[in-house]
Amino acid sequence: MPLTFVVSKGTIPIAQLVTPETVVSRATAVGHVNAGSALGITIPRITIDPTAVQYKQRVQGGIQQFSFDTGTLQVELHQEVLLSSDLTVCEQRKWGAHERGHVDDNQDLMDDLEAEVRQYGFFQDVFVNGVWYPRTDFQLVQETVNDEIGSAFRALTEAAATNHDSIAEYRRVAREILRDCPGPINYIIQRGETLSHIALHYYGDASKWNLIHEANRAVIGANPNVVRTGLRIVIPKP
Repeated sequence: MPLTFVVSKGTIPIAQLVTPETVVSRATAVGHVNAGSALGITIPRITIDPTAVQYKQRVQGGIQQFSFDTGTLQVELHQEVLLSSDLTVCEQRKWGAHERGHVDDNQDLMDDLEAEVRQYGFFQDVFVNGVWYPRTDFQLVQETVNDEIGSAFRALTEAAATNHDSIAEYRRVAREILRDCPGPINYIIQRGETLSHIALHYYGDASKWNLIHEANRAVIGANPNVVRTGLRIVIPKP
């Protein structure tokens, strides 16, 4: 009887408010494409339960061996959503909706996990080809199977995250916040950015850099071409 691969998509997580430093730290740890300026992060992980998998045993050449027989391998998705506590209530809603897109993507890709992991050679050897292994390697075999499932899961989630965390998506959220939320937006200047870059991001028009400069002259100074990385500024409504 072939292996039964069962996935559980888990529940929709409630976003947790944490310090901006925590968001950046966690985003950096998982290799987020914009970790330094991250305002929210969705962190998916899986747990693997092999207790319902059964193996057969034999003695070959005086060595105890085992091989897959039948059973069910259960994989469950868990997700954590973190939002920066610096965000206003309105901004939390906007970025929370963006992170919900990640949550939905991760749940959807669980449908593809079995097909993805079955392409991995060691997984095929264990559960399809029924290769025999020394009994002393039992724990190593289980750990290697878990590693391959984890690799398949990361390949799927990283691809989905990269697709969702596009420049166009970030600009959409930023402009929506600027349009719908009261008051100016707080922003921390990233390495290599100019006021023109920031104006293009928020206003869709690089030539509106002067709006940002005028609103932040006290912290930027008289020269709009010199902005410090890490400087906290406000983005005024146009």
